[in-house]
Amino acid sequence: MMNKKDEIFAGIDIGSHSLKMKVAYVNKKGEISTLENLRRTIPIGSDTFSNGIVSFETVEELCEILKGYKRIMEDYKISNYRAVATSAVREAKNKDYIVDQIKLKTGLRIEVISNSEEKFLTYKAIREQLDDYRRLRKEGTLLVDIGAGSSELSIYNKNRLIFSQGIKIGSLRINEILSEIEKKTLDFPKILEEFIESNIESLKAIKPRVKLKNFIAIGGEISVINNILTHGKNESKYINKTDFLKLYDNILYKSNNTLVKEYNVPQNRVDILLPSMILFKKFINLTEAEGIYIPLISLRDGLISDLVDRKFNTLRNKEFNKDIISSTRNMAKKYKSDNKHIRDVEKKSLNIYDKLKKIHGLGSRERFLMQIAIILHDIGKYLSFINHHMNSYNIIISSEIIGVSKEEMRVIANVAKYHSKETPSLLHNNYGALSEKNRIKVSKLAAILRLANALDRSHKQKIKIKDIYINNRYLYIDTYSKEDYLLEQWTFKNEADFFKQVFGLSPILKIKKGDLID
Repeated sequence: MMNKKDEIFAGIDIGSHSLKMKVAYVNKKGEISTLENLRRTIPIGSDTFSNGIVSFETVEELCEILKGYKRIMEDYKISNYRAVATSAVREAKNKDYIVDQIKLKTGLRIEVISNSEEKFLTYKAIREQLDDYRRLRKEGTLLVDIGAGSSELSIYNKNRLIFSQGIKIGSLRINEILSEIEKKTLDFPKILEEFIESNIESLKAIKPRVKLKNFIAIGGEISVINNILTHGKNESKYINKTDFLKLYDNILYKSNNTLVKEYNVPQNRVDILLPSMILFKKFINLTEAEGIYIPLISLRDGLISDLVDRKFNTLRNKEFNKDIISSTRNMAKKYKSDNKHIRDVEKKSLNIYDKLKKIHGLGSRERFLMQIAIILHDIGKYLSFINHHMNSYNIIISSEIIGVSKEEMRVIANVAKYHSKETPSLLHNNYGALSEKNRIKVSKLAAILRLANALDRSHKQKIKIKDIYINNRYLYIDTYSKEDYLLEQWTFKNEADFFKQVFGLSPILKIKKGDLID
């Protein structure tokens, strides 16, 4: 029985091969119980990956299914939901029209999310399903999420996310790309293996040199594979590698008709089973794992977990934010950034941000985005010290960070770009293309970063902050230093004008020579 603090949430996943919805009851402790798990097959990915657009007929079918889902939501009186579309809609040339048609015909708000957002949401549901989750995070573990259109690889070690890489290869995409070849060969599995191998070969070189003792598999028909191995019981959360490879060898040259009749593979999923198994085989061979952990979760589970995290600010949410920061630090390390300088500027920037809370009117998410921008602001120096701020922008804008949307990446890239001598201007294409709301965010975050960066202009951490306070129209930063701080003082003065333009406060730097004495 529900009380006033309990809620029902819905998560809708518009995927490449199917349209799914989960309805879940969440009590006041944030504990989740599933009420409905719905799935309808729809060939969105077949349209996109073959023709580049989703056909009018498929969009009509999509809207009809969504109308049915909406009626179910209305029966449950659900107001808190999240509906997302992934690679098939994301890559369609008529993406904007699809989203608009859904809104007009169903009234549902659809987000087209990036690959990194998609995988991040899926990962959110894992810890609820795996008993060994904590141990696996501490040990070297490869987590692979195979979607219909793309896949994501993540590596955990010592309780940290140390590597994340998305690749544009998924089970349905492979099938669609190679469909013509299948008709011309009697050894299609070999062609599949060669194609997949060529697409993941580069991962062997870029993945960190960590012993990968464990392998976690999500998506990619792993539930179908598990169902075959458990003879329909689908109970196990672990598949022995030997059993997996034996099944692989057994079905490699079996016809689809045989797979459906003898192995009970659903007709609507039989085409993508073999590409999925080949992918899993290739990935597990990158590890030393003796088996496959299978949490048997989906994107819709992650959507519900994310809604709960937003509502209750769970420990899981804090943990995943740490994962994002950890992967960002590894990105900075890859580009040989000065870690001591980054840590110093990060600490000073966050201190200033927190003191200005009533002035800037931004929230915890913007603080988080600024922190990411700070960590990455100097990565452009890896390419060249000349115009390194522009290099930083270009690297960030072409990168993905797990759990960060494309629009947020644009904010981060712009903040990093404007950490130095350039000032935001509508004449700059990168800045002018942002929404007005995000332009204001960028200017505020960049102004804070520039002040903090000025306080470590020498990269020698000479200046320590004692106190920050506002008095009338001035922002006072009380500091102390045992060293020559002339360069920092001069740089701070030069950056003060932009800060004043943005916040209407004049920054005043007060430096006491010597150690701090309270």
